[in-house]
Amino acid sequence: MTDVPPGVESAVSTRSSRMRVPDMIDPKTLARWAPLVILLAEILFFWSQRPNFFTWENWHIIINNSALLGIVAVGLTIALMVGDFDLSIAGAIGLGGVIAGQILSTAPSNLNIAVAVLGALAVGALIGVFNGAIVTGFGINAFVATLGTGALLSGIILWRTDGGKTITLRNRFQGLANSEFPNWSWLHPKMMVWFLLAVVLLLSFVMAKTVAGRRIDAVGGNVTAARLSGIRVSRYRVLAFAISGMCAAGTGVLLASRSGSANANAGDPFLLEAYTAAFLGAVTLRNREFHVWGTLIGVLFLKVTFSGIALMGWPTFWNPIVTGGILILAVSASGLVTRLFKG
Repeated sequence: MTDVPPGVESAVSTRSSRMRVPDMIDPKTLARWAPLVILLAEILFFWSQRPNFFTWENWHIIINNSALLGIVAVGLTIALMVGDFDLSIAGAIGLGGVIAGQILSTAPSNLNIAVAVLGALAVGALIGVFNGAIVTGFGINAFVATLGTGALLSGIILWRTDGGKTITLRNRFQGLANSEFPNWSWLHPKMMVWFLLAVVLLLSFVMAKTVAGRRIDAVGGNVTAARLSGIRVSRYRVLAFAISGMCAAGTGVLLASRSGSANANAGDPFLLEAYTAAFLGAVTLRNREFHVWGTLIGVLFLKVTFSGIALMGWPTFWNPIVTGGILILAVSASGLVTRLFKG
């Protein structure tokens, strides 16, 4: 055996160790943590440029602005879990607000507010059941079916609002979303934040601890295997659509409460942002797997970005540009990281 000089042996050993470092890095792990790292980098950047970014007041704004998008996005996530798109959520948001507005146009009593909320949620559930029925019953692609439903809802909203007239709402109904609790100097989130937290906790519990949740997850994982194991796939796809519709309609009610009005186009800005948050959440902490908490992180990511853009004084056209860019990166992130570290 040929002797290797000590210096050469040390150099070879060090070089081999360094060459093995990339092999020890799991690309999937990097992809799962990348959104959180980027979010932290964003926060540090905006904070360094605008010290008022990292203040209690600004974070209250970010959290409050996340509430409505968060509710509709986590509801959409359930539909995405079973492998279905729901493009009718914008229409469901608009119709939910209009229904609440018309019920409350006479008198905003506590009873009428309760009836308005329950009525809007019931209509949202019916929209979801309708989507699920035509998708599972007629075998229509969910993308096409819910796109058609969204168009139908737009027409219904225009009919119910006499061509798109705004319904003005005032008084105690606005407290449903805008009341602050607790109203402390350093902590004063609005009620819609607590509604978001309740929805997230409920849906995460359903998905993790109930038979229905596990079956929804099974259908999304492998629909053929789920069917062969005796799961009634159609039933759980309809249920997922119903949850998505209810969350969208509930968002419409809270949006009408926050703004004091309901109009035909209220839900339009939410569609792209909800999908962006859900797809970003699917590559956060998990490998291309939709989950409620990931979607919530995706919502926070978007709202932190929008807040930073506003504080930096950049033009508002950057918001849709950034949203579209984040969506593209979220969908391609795992593949990009894998090619980067294996290529």
